[in-house]
Amino acid sequence: MRSVRLLDFRIPTARLGCGWIFIAVLTLVFSRAAVAQETGEAAMRQMVQADWAAQEKRLGRSPGSAAAITDALRRTRRLLDSAAPRVVDHQQLVEAIAGLERRAADLAALSESQRLELYHEVRWLLRDLALSNPLVSGQPVVFLKRRRFVCQMLHEYLGYFYDGISGGGVFILERPGRSMAVRDLTAGRLPEGNFTTLSLSYDARTIYFAFARKDAPRPDYYTIRPDARHFHIFAMAADGSELRQLTDGGFDDFDPSPLPDGGIAFISTRRLGGFGRCHNPWEPLPVYTLHRMDADGRNIRTLSFHETNEWHPSVLHDGRIVYSRWDYVDRSAANFHGLWACNPDGSNPVALFGNYTTRINAFYQPRAIPGSDRIVCVAGAHHADVGGSLIVLDPKRALLDARSGEDVFDAVEVLTPEVRFPESAGWPRSYFHSPWPLSEDCFLVSFSFDPLPGMSSGGNRDTTGLYCFDRFGNLELLYRDPDIACMYPIPLAAREKPPVVAGTLNPLLGDEGEFVLSDVTRSLFPLPADRPVKELRIFQVLPKSTHVVNEPRIGHANAESARLLLGTVPVEPDGSAYFRAPARRPIYFQAVDAEGRAVQSMRSITYLQPGERRGCVGCHEPREAAAAPTSGLLATRRPPSTIRPGPDGTRPFSFPRLIQPILDRHCVSCHDGSAREGASRLTLRGEGMPARRFSRSYESLRPYVRWQEWGDRSISGTVTRPGDGGADRSRLPRILADANHAQSVRLSDEDLRKIYLWLDANVPFFGVYDKDAQEAQRRGEAVAVPALQ
Repeated sequence: MRSVRLLDFRIPTARLGCGWIFIAVLTLVFSRAAVAQETGEAAMRQMVQADWAAQEKRLGRSPGSAAAITDALRRTRRLLDSAAPRVVDHQQLVEAIAGLERRAADLAALSESQRLELYHEVRWLLRDLALSNPLVSGQPVVFLKRRRFVCQMLHEYLGYFYDGISGGGVFILERPGRSMAVRDLTAGRLPEGNFTTLSLSYDARTIYFAFARKDAPRPDYYTIRPDARHFHIFAMAADGSELRQLTDGGFDDFDPSPLPDGGIAFISTRRLGGFGRCHNPWEPLPVYTLHRMDADGRNIRTLSFHETNEWHPSVLHDGRIVYSRWDYVDRSAANFHGLWACNPDGSNPVALFGNYTTRINAFYQPRAIPGSDRIVCVAGAHHADVGGSLIVLDPKRALLDARSGEDVFDAVEVLTPEVRFPESAGWPRSYFHSPWPLSEDCFLVSFSFDPLPGMSSGGNRDTTGLYCFDRFGNLELLYRDPDIACMYPIPLAAREKPPVVAGTLNPLLGDEGEFVLSDVTRSLFPLPADRPVKELRIFQVLPKSTHVVNEPRIGHANAESARLLLGTVPVEPDGSAYFRAPARRPIYFQAVDAEGRAVQSMRSITYLQPGERRGCVGCHEPREAAAAPTSGLLATRRPPSTIRPGPDGTRPFSFPRLIQPILDRHCVSCHDGSAREGASRLTLRGEGMPARRFSRSYESLRPYVRWQEWGDRSISGTVTRPGDGGADRSRLPRILADANHAQSVRLSDEDLRKIYLWLDANVPFFGVYDKDAQEAQRRGEAVAVPALQ
């Protein structure tokens, strides 16, 4: 029996619920001679069969091989079985597949040409079944053609890097899988330039994308030039009319995502939040984070005050925004690009998955699966462009392992196991991009047979095409342009709008918000029973004002973040805390015992929206922990605490002001580095060092302190354990308490607390990046830090 190409039957919508594969049943009785002729059909058939051959080569086999034929038959059965309860005349299709299986039972008796013919018959039947799904072929597909700057995921959304690169546009694929004919919606309507990040309104009437014009001056990212080359967000009607620009100015705006309340979430550099901390001299990479605006581009508001970059917002079925966040406070800069979620007003940012694992470097392009609580996304790399393997995440199963503290991968289903997780598991030979889920089983995707393009991956260009993909491993070509990448396939069809999440921000709180901590002892790892928590330290991470890694350096830790101590708030005997904090600042907490040593510390940041009241369960509590009621907490029986400022030299941190005075009073008399009899060669004097920005005393203490960092010398690489902070792991406190020092060095409780604080704050020397301010700090002067805007 020969497989046939499907006819374009018009089935009433009510019949589709009985099973879309019924269309395939009808077509099996027709021969290919009965298929309506169309221009380019033969060329398309040849392209499809060539694509099948490339798929088999990717898997290390030929189209006529036994493995290829057997696997195609297996996938055909699985595709059919997935819809068996809803398929009319299911038995007829089963018998058709059985006939092909009988022919495949004795492949040795078939010639090479006969085996290839059999393979093509199986694949045409399989393709017919896949494309008969109206979710795939029942409407046009809008997509993007674009040329990517090849380096890292950080670069490809910034107009700065697109010198000499242009081309692309927004296109409509009119008959997905049936024809390669496309319609260009932007041809001749925009100047020469570059396109990125496509999306569609819920009613399918408006298309959104980002565009950067080529002829604009190159920005330098240290000054704001409204006329410079930046990506801005555009909108147009689905037929290409009403083209309009929504954003402008000296910023890069991209990744538009319509919100259920009518607004648009997007990513932007307009927060003016500084640069990343681990870049090369040639690549100024400003921080871009989550924003939102009205549908007409007005009322732009920053939603995220995270200190490093974010990507790819979309909306979950519960109305929250899901997005990717690069999170590296005191840890690796090449990992921890996890999935986060927040409310549409930016409140309550929470980690969904990926913030505590190195098995996958980065989670990109998350999309909620229709009719499911699960999310499809791309498992990608840091040192390459966006792309990688496809995975499905079940947030309800997202847990942290009670022994390791890392993300448990029981929540992850790998759809493409043949594509290794880029960078963390090596570099794959092919990759996926921009998955659009149609159901739990079926997806539109962008796919390339070539290596992932990037600075470390070995790939040097994007060659993606558009495909229909399913969880059974079937991959069917819909469209490919050999001259340019094709990505972001989206069915041009209305979809259900998630609920609108009601806002809860209280304008009476002004530029502040409130935290309510239920019980600090509710922790994934048990806190030490002999060290009850008495207070919380509140740190603010400061934006990097220069873009080159470790220039200038902050302290011993690699690619470190500057910070200040906002202060402390009390923790009640029941473990609760209630306090006000400034909004719009990236902050993190430490739980501190009665002696002033951190019992537990965050390796991430959070922030408040103005007027937000945030409830926290505990300190690194299990994700499945239910929030405790706040009415009975000791802390809520009184007004919220105000933050009590820390000692001099912590706002921002300054070793010369915080620690050097202690050394001068108690240590320098013995540890002056002189050669006199009885003196220690350890130098704790505060003078500077040639060719170094730090003091001799700071460098001399290096062997006696420990810190968290990006590198092998870190106390821990991924998670923090209770009682494992800087004050606990450093030798310095034990030396101060040993027999040689206990009598001669009588530190006050205040001085000891300052040392513990410095150790727990990751032993910084400077608290600022500006070189002039650092020189002032090195001289022992106080410096001011502008608030993050």
